[in-house]
Amino acid sequence: MKPIGVFGGTFDPVHFGHIQPVLDVCHHTGIDEVHYIPNLLPPHRDIPLADARHRWNMLALALAQYPQLVADDRELKRTGQSYMVPTLRSLRSEFRMRPLCLMLGMDAFLKIQSWYRWACILRLANIVVMQRPGYAFPNRLPPWWTQALEPNLENLYRRVRGRIFHVEVRPMNISASELRRSLARGMDASKYMPPGVADYLDKHNLYTFAGGGAN
Repeated sequence: MKPIGVFGGTFDPVHFGHIQPVLDVCHHTGIDEVHYIPNLLPPHRDIPLADARHRWNMLALALAQYPQLVADDRELKRTGQSYMVPTLRSLRSEFRMRPLCLMLGMDAFLKIQSWYRWACILRLANIVVMQRPGYAFPNRLPPWWTQALEPNLENLYRRVRGRIFHVEVRPMNISASELRRSLARGMDASKYMPPGVADYLDKHNLYTFAGGGAN
């Protein structure tokens, strides 16, 4: 059965750096359904500047032109901090027999041992690490995670959970924090965002005052 991708974040705001690497993974693997899941309260970073409603609306606008990318609000509907393990359990209850693939950039993957109940992740899903060209895959994981490394992408379709794959993606040097700073200075950042997102920011006066805040 075809795998389902899972990609989480604050999307504060959403930009092409959130989209192009995932599209690269879809191209290389044949995955044609990826759930974008915005955090309500991210446990490892500051509270988002834009509120959940705005971030959800911007995400829906950004993904509208990509039929394989699905905006999923399950973490926004859940109270408390937005941990990935409960999210994967929720997805697993819906898609019992389909492979789940948590998509992570290399930077997030290197910090995974700081996540809530991180060792449970491979019991619920596979992991696809989005690796920039020229970056070596890390050797900083416990032995039983190292043993989960899977060089054969075809096994994405055979393994429901428990394996770690890596896919080279094109580098995208865009960050939401830099975009917020640019927007706070009144700069035009529309080229870094999918159609409709920049207009939404202007309409709702987001990230515009000193310090990069949102209202």
